[in-house]
Amino acid sequence: MSSLEIDFDFEYILFMSSTTVHIPDETLERIDAIARRRGLSRNRIVVEALQDVIDRDVGQWPDGFWDPPADQSVLIELSEGTRELERTVVAARRNRGAMLL
Repeated sequence: MSSLEIDFDFEYILFMSSTTVHIPDETLERIDAIARRRGLSRNRIVVEALQDVIDRDVGQWPDGFWDPPADQSVLIELSEGTRELERTVVAARRNRGAMLL
């Protein structure tokens, strides 16, 4: 490991919060195996995994998205649109029969 990598790791750890996480033994063994294989610390593997989860989180629905509409006519229009979509999909289905092998 170069001195630059050591300095980076030291600064990285110096300015980070600390927490305690309870990890099942089997999972911890797998984390350690990955860390050894990649030449990284257990902490680095856990941080990378958490960052990956955060990066894949696409966000939340806007506030009020799931609230029922205040105007009953909007609900009726949505219901009619849903039934029309269902009829269109059902009408467009075809039984393609058994797949030829």
